[in-house]
Formats: sequence, structure tokens, C-alpha cells
Amino acid sequence: MNASTAPGATAAPRPRSWPGAACLVAIALGTLVHQFRPQSAAVWIVGAAAALFLLIEHRRIPHGIRRVTLAVGGLSALLLPFAADPMPSLARGIAIGGLMVSLVSSVSLLARAALENPHIRIVAQHLLASGMRSRYAWFSFAAQLFGGLLGMAGVNLLLQMASRGEVEMDEDRLAMFAAITRSFSAATLWSPMVSNLTILLALYPGLSWSTVAPLTLALAAGSVAVGIALDQWRLRGRAAPPPPERPASTLAGALLPLMAAMGAFLAAVIGLAHALHIAVASATVIVIPFVALALHAFQAQSAPRWRHAAAALRADVLALPGLAGEVALFMVAGCGGTIIAGAIPAAWTAAAGAVLSHSPVLACLALMLAIIGLGLAAVHPVLSSVLVASSLPPSLVHLAPIPHLAAILVGWSVSSCATPYSMMALMASRYSGFSIYAVTVRANHVYAVLCLAIAATGLGAASVLMRPLF
Repeated sequence: MNASTAPGATAAPRPRSWPGAACLVAIALGTLVHQFRPQSAAVWIVGAAAALFLLIEHRRIPHGIRRVTLAVGGLSALLLPFAADPMPSLARGIAIGGLMVSLVSSVSLLARAALENPHIRIVAQHLLASGMRSRYAWFSFAAQLFGGLLGMAGVNLLLQMASRGEVEMDEDRLAMFAAITRSFSAATLWSPMVSNLTILLALYPGLSWSTVAPLTLALAAGSVAVGIALDQWRLRGRAAPPPPERPASTLAGALLPLMAAMGAFLAAVIGLAHALHIAVASATVIVIPFVALALHAFQAQSAPRWRHAAAALRADVLALPGLAGEVALFMVAGCGGTIIAGAIPAAWTAAAGAVLSHSPVLACLALMLAIIGLGLAAVHPVLSSVLVASSLPPSLVHLAPIPHLAAILVGWSVSSCATPYSMMALMASRYSGFSIYAVTVRANHVYAVLCLAIAATGLGAASVLMRPLF
């Protein structure tokens, strides 16, 4: 957030980054200790470090997020005495928020290191040179790869690539950005590098990434297939222009190493999680600093490589306070979701559960629509998803835990690309030049309806089959 100064003016002193960075490191370490020793006081250290960080870095928080966090934080503080278990609810919220903050900080380190890779630049050149009929599919596949490996930083990179492409028709340009937002939203259904699945797994004791991944991967594949089919329908009857000139470098030579690296990284993270009996997100937080250091060393232009790599990693850590908005939102979402859900009268949720428990399909659809409805009312998907999942647990609506979690994920995924108040919508609008309404409701309303209908039917059937197992 560097402000430009007029000639001859005195430049404002740059804020010191190390106190905020130290707080984020403390949050990550406290979160890991809490994973290994849940009964320790580590969760309160995480809360104290987060509060100190927000106090130090509050000027970095965007005004819109600051208003939301102050409103939700104030409401949570007022409702805390009325929660069923006030202190356990607060501790649970801090643990969830700390895990989200640790994950997004770690992923940011990996993204900064990976974005310097020359293979990524070659993939970008091939994406922009794809033909009209294959462009959507190529960008959809790239969003799964980059989103799965780099999280939000990966989709940010793809949006930058798309903004540089020369597309004659606005309709085709909008479709290119829709491909990125839809497919990345689908990647949030399965990728441990994105906070969505991590946040929800913290609300479902006994579930892990490996137990839910088969179903969520199938949902992601179905979402991508729906998007590709809609794009082909949009292009029906149009004559394809001559194919553009392809880059000299081969796509396979750049793509295969990236896929191999992503597969090796995910295997290492999942293997460590199983070996240490911790969450995949916690294993990700442990592994990423070493991977980022190795990437910096591999990409260093001169010796000594490891010294340059250590300096680059240190610079990346000092840049982490730029995530102040995310830290505020995640901590408030974690605490607010659990506290507000605990304060909602049991009679209200019981009445909703009585209506929804008779039909698994209706229950899944209601969970998704609740998140999307809150999203259209300007409630951030992080908060709405935690709130809905906590207020209407699987036992209340008579759903098996895995389909219940998947329904929340689908609602979150669709909300992030089809409602105007998500971070994805803001990024897509900024890079595309279209209005927020155009890149969300206008581009994705049919896609959203089809995904909800297919997901509700499939997850309802899955719940009927899985219910005897739980």
C-alpha cells in the first residue's frame, strides 16, 4: 500500500513489517501446538497474537472489511454470554480462525515463490493463444491446476493472464473470465490449499480430507463439465476463426513439471498429515516454508543459492502483514460463526430441522440456498458457511456428515462466483473491466441453478446411502 508522492514532497515512512509478521508466525506456531496438544493454552496464545496483529496492522485492513468485521465482532461479543457454552465456543472459533490465518499465510509464501517459475509463464502464453472453442476448457483446467496448487494467488495469476488477452467480442471475454471464476470455485471443493475445506473440516470431528475428497472431487468435475457444456451451447452456430499462432515453447514441457510438482507436494502434505495424525491444513503449514525455500533456491540466478533463497523467504515473510484484511475476516468469521450459532435459540433450529429432515434432497438444497441467500445480502461466504454449518448440523437435518459438509461446500462455491459481494467477484471485475453484476449474476446464474439442482439431487441420494454408516 505504497502511496506515490509528488516531486519534492517528503515520502511517508514505510511501516515496519516485522512486528506484524512476528504475530502471524506466532499464530501459526500456536495453531500447530494446538493441533498436537488440544488441551493446552495454545489457543489463547493464538487469540492474543491475532488481537495484537490487528491492533498493529489495522490501517492495512480495507474499509469494507473493517466495517464488516467490526459489526460481526461487536454482535459476537454481545451474544457471547447467551451462547450455550461461551468459553468453549470462543476457543473453538479462535482455533478455526487461527487455522485459516496460518493456511493463507503459508499459501502466500508458496505463491510468491512459485510465481517466479518460468514454466508458469509458458503456460500463460499457451492459454492466451488457445482457440475460441477450446479457450474455456483450457482456462477451466488451468484454474483447477493453479487454484489447487496456489490457492487465491493462483486465480489472481490467471485473471492477470486473461486481462492481457486480446478477445474481439465482449461475450467471449466475459466467458473467459467466467471459466476462471467457475473452475476456481470448483477447485475450492477439493483443494487443501484453499481455506474452504479446511474451515469446514474443523467443524466436523472425525472427518478428514481423504474421507471427503472422493465426493468433492466428483462434485468439482461435475461443476467443470457443466461450465464447459454451457460454453459450447453458447457458441453453437458460430463459425470458428482461424487458429491463433502458437508459442514456440511446448505446452507439455511446461505443464508436466508443474503437474508433477503439484502431485508431489499434495502427496507429501497428505502423507505427513497421516503420519502425524493431524489435519491436512496443519501439515500444509508445516511443509510450505521448506518447499518455498527450495523453490527460491532452485530459481536463484547466482550462488550462493541457499543464502539468496533464505533472503527471499525472509522478504516474503515480512510481506505477510499485507494479508491484514484476510486475517481480520477469518478470525471474525471463525469466532462469529460459532458464537452466533451457539446463541440462536434451539427452538428455531429445531423447527427448521423438523421441516428439512423428511427429504435429504430438500435439506441439501436448503443448506446451499441459505449460504447463497446470505451472500446476496452481502454476508461474506466465510461467515455464512460457518454459520449455516454450525446452526443446522447433520444430526438436525438428518443428513450423513459427508454429504452435509459437501452441501455447505457447494453453496459456498456457487456463492463465491455467482454473488456480487465475494472477493472473487471483486477480483474478476477489476481485471476484466466488467461490472461486478456482469461477472457474477449475469455470467453465472444459469450455471448456478444447474449446479445446485445436480448437487442437491446427488448429495441427497448419497446421504440416503451413507446414513446407515454413521
